[in-house]
Amino acid sequence: MQLILIRHGQTQWNASKKYQGHTDIPLNDTGRQQARRLAEYLRQVETIEAVYSSDLLRARETAEMVGQAFNLQPLIDQRLREFCFGKWEGLTFNQVYSTYRAEFEQWFNNLEEFCVPGGESFSDVANRSLEAIADIKKRHTGTVVVVTHGGVIKAVLSRIQPNADPWQDTVPPGSLTKISFFKDSIEIPHIGMVV
Repeated sequence: MQLILIRHGQTQWNASKKYQGHTDIPLNDTGRQQARRLAEYLRQVETIEAVYSSDLLRARETAEMVGQAFNLQPLIDQRLREFCFGKWEGLTFNQVYSTYRAEFEQWFNNLEEFCVPGGESFSDVANRSLEAIADIKKRHTGTVVVVTHGGVIKAVLSRIQPNADPWQDTVPPGSLTKISFFKDSIEIPHIGMVV
């Protein structure tokens, strides 16, 4: 089975370097172009069995464009939504660092277990997203697209790739990450590939 994890296209908050989390922000024009380009690329090189998506608008918009290329209706799963950034949502990275410096440093030094104020931990994101992926793997044997978020993709990679570093791995908006599951192994030929 092959899983293609897609990070939704760009939003205005991505462009402004704001934490989005569960805040439901739509794609901007660049994000729509990225989604169309991804859909066209996949239509040319893949046979897709199903498309799954986070329930957040930016992911659903991206998934709908990919689904249209294959005449597939995206299946929505809330477990695939982004990391909840709680009180940090709507703030830029610099604003978070200046207002919540102690909490940010705790988060940076204990990513797995530290809960962002009013939000969740990286472990929470990994557990719920991997539960969703395990269910998807039970239903399919071919290639499946999962449109989700940067935090989810990093959380999944951190669990299946021994040397993954969520602070270093780059997963830009509108990129794809391929994961191939075999009987005794997992291959990850592409992380954060932009088409």
